[in-house]
Amino acid sequence: MKVELQDLSEVEKILKIEVPQEKVDEMIQKVTDQVRKKTKIKGFREGRAPAYLVRKLFKEEIEEKSIAKIIEDTLDKAIKETKLEPLLRPKIEELGELKEGEPFNYSVLVEVRPEINIKKEDYIGVEVEKEPDEIEEEEVDRILNEFRYSFSPLKKVEKDEIIEERSIAVIKFFAYEGEELIPGHQAEALFIDVGTGEFNEKVEKELIGKKEGDRFSVEVEYPEDGLNPLLAGKKVRYEIEVKEIYKRELKDLDNEFVKSLNMGFETVEALRESIKKRLLEEKKRKNENRFRERLLEKILEKVEFKVPARYVELKLTLLIDQIRENLERDGLSFDKLNISMDKLRERLYPIAERQAKEELLLEKIAELENIEIPQEEIDKTVESISKGLRISLEQARGIVYFNILPKKLAEKTLQFLVNNAKPTNKEIKEENKEGN
Repeated sequence: MKVELQDLSEVEKILKIEVPQEKVDEMIQKVTDQVRKKTKIKGFREGRAPAYLVRKLFKEEIEEKSIAKIIEDTLDKAIKETKLEPLLRPKIEELGELKEGEPFNYSVLVEVRPEINIKKEDYIGVEVEKEPDEIEEEEVDRILNEFRYSFSPLKKVEKDEIIEERSIAVIKFFAYEGEELIPGHQAEALFIDVGTGEFNEKVEKELIGKKEGDRFSVEVEYPEDGLNPLLAGKKVRYEIEVKEIYKRELKDLDNEFVKSLNMGFETVEALRESIKKRLLEEKKRKNENRFRERLLEKILEKVEFKVPARYVELKLTLLIDQIRENLERDGLSFDKLNISMDKLRERLYPIAERQAKEELLLEKIAELENIEIPQEEIDKTVESISKGLRISLEQARGIVYFNILPKKLAEKTLQFLVNNAKPTNKEIKEENKEGN
């Protein structure tokens, strides 16, 4: 077998492989015999048809299976011979013509891990800003006030009353680009909680002060990178008619109101403390996530390496699939939300590229620091997956090593970096400067 290695880049290689004629003939014969054994041809007993006739009648099937078997038998050997360590499953680039008595040629794209030159001081003791885990009372008050808006009854206003902040406006609207109606972006009776920005901030601002029966126009310019292809990059003119107006009969925030929520709280103070506790937990989680992101960002700034494009594409596909699954759980879809896949891919690509870089960086640091997942833990995970999904241990092992183990190792390595980082507080730094 002849193997030729070509460098496309530091992370992309082309392997050109020539399989000798003897191996080709052997594989064609083996596949022909397999097809022959299970084939029924009129005039012959099962499995007894002449080989030449089987090859003639099942030419495409035999060629396809022979090529697959040849690649299966030779690709791993070629990779070992060239001492490559593929990051992804090699991709077939070119297939030659399969003929008896002749060598068979094919080539594959092999993506490899980049060479990451990083020193210990690049990732140990890194100073990273971290916000304090504190909650302002105004945040708690805002949520308490939202309870009043959410659980207070609505009352239809008189015709001469105007729309105010947090009124509920029922509007009829049509949307135009120039003089052309934008299909799918119109409504006969849309309820808008004015001032929340849930529909459009500019439209909602223009609604304030309007009365029932008022008609008016608003022009809105949507950004080029908007996900909705109906609106992205367009100057949209809304023709709006106010159909009805409702205002909330806000209840006092007292113990009786809190009891009426049936949330298990007897007093305003008890609800306040619960909200404060939840907000503090969220703040801690967000601060920790931001801290980790900044830490990785600072380390990545110190190293330069290229990531294979197909590896980034893999991460991009996983991101999109995750969003799709989240939408489906809510009974939604990209089509229902008019989300452009091209725009979505464009917006998510930098995130996917960053994720790919972070994963490779963490993998390298894990190697340098001898960070591993204990074999006992791996075996338990494999067994658990096998039982849970009712699949073989071998199938479960493939899932664990490809999907679960890299994430566990990355998390363990990231926690190692966090434990060895130096959190700093921006506000404290500035106060110290003033004091000096």
